[in-house]
Amino acid sequence: MRYNFDESINRQNNHSAKWEEMDKKFISNNLWPMWIADMDLKTAPEIIDAMRAKVEEGIFGYVYRPDSYYESAAKWSQRRFNYKIDPKTLINSPGVVPTLSILIRQLTKKQDSILIQSPVYYPFACVIKDNDRKLIENNLIQDEKGYYTIDFNDFENKIIKNNVKLFILCSPHNPIGRVWKKEELEKISNICLKHKVRVISDEIWRDIIMPGFSHIPTASLSKEIEKNTITCFSPTKTFNLAGLQSSFVAFPIENEWKNFDTELGILDIKRNNPFSLVAFETAYTKCDSWVDQLNLYLNDNMEYVINFLKENIPQIKTIKPEGTYLMWLDFSALNMSKEELSKFLQEKAKVALDDGFWFGENGIGFERINIACPRYMLEIGLHRIKEAVNNI
Repeated sequence: MRYNFDESINRQNNHSAKWEEMDKKFISNNLWPMWIADMDLKTAPEIIDAMRAKVEEGIFGYVYRPDSYYESAAKWSQRRFNYKIDPKTLINSPGVVPTLSILIRQLTKKQDSILIQSPVYYPFACVIKDNDRKLIENNLIQDEKGYYTIDFNDFENKIIKNNVKLFILCSPHNPIGRVWKKEELEKISNICLKHKVRVISDEIWRDIIMPGFSHIPTASLSKEIEKNTITCFSPTKTFNLAGLQSSFVAFPIENEWKNFDTELGILDIKRNNPFSLVAFETAYTKCDSWVDQLNLYLNDNMEYVINFLKENIPQIKTIKPEGTYLMWLDFSALNMSKEELSKFLQEKAKVALDDGFWFGENGIGFERINIACPRYMLEIGLHRIKEAVNNI
């Protein structure tokens, strides 16, 4: 089946956070929304059909998770990434950020140091600080072309100097779009093993990979690394199901699985809703082709953005992401402060982008744009930015 990703979907007046909650982050809702990481694309029709069948039942009571639910996730991992997961090591959770909060409390103590790699998904820093832990940052290095790599010396020195207990890895990386190479993952994982630092690998973007690149699950590198790594993943980004609020966590140590399960019970959030149950299992069993075609469409959108900037707004630089549907735009040539840039994009360009400084101090001068939308939406947003820049 060929899927149509150019279809225009009206998301206004349906309580969309992306379209109707901009005034909580920006000056108003009267902006072109290219920020929060959900797609303006319909999910796979196979998922819609499965959920429609659930609606027709007319009863939406409590549900349990059959073995097939976890088996579908494990089989997807083996089929797509050649990594075999025991379904019994998996547990459901409401989302990656709630998972991080629980794990931080279970694996560390107050004022323990936790390491992240900036610029990175900003809830990482928030959840560390909100749980009264020390935030330690290993800043990623950007070369003259805009390509980011890991400063391994700084990574290890920060661990030693701050007695780091936990490292939260973003793989693939949001917002810079890096799909980490095997040797990069091995090096940071082995440093963590050397210094007895536990690793939480957030792999929620693992399915959104551009042609020519391959995601490597951190836990697949070796048995020793697998035992030291807790992996978070979900079909929510892949299939535009974030509103169903459910994800998976893979635990290498049984007692940690049990402790996590106990905490979910204490909070009474162990059950997921009947729609997420149906949608997730359908996604992992029937939607390989949809994801493959989605990635090709996203790849074309990225090429469009790159070419548009080169031809129309050369002051704004970017490089093609290796994964995710997010692009990291460098506005530094405009010589604006972070406040001035944010105000300029909202008031002059009338667009909502994620401000780079949200992701860390080394994100100042950058903006994150979401390109998971029909092409016409990109055209509108980029032309608004072009007109605003030309009128400076």
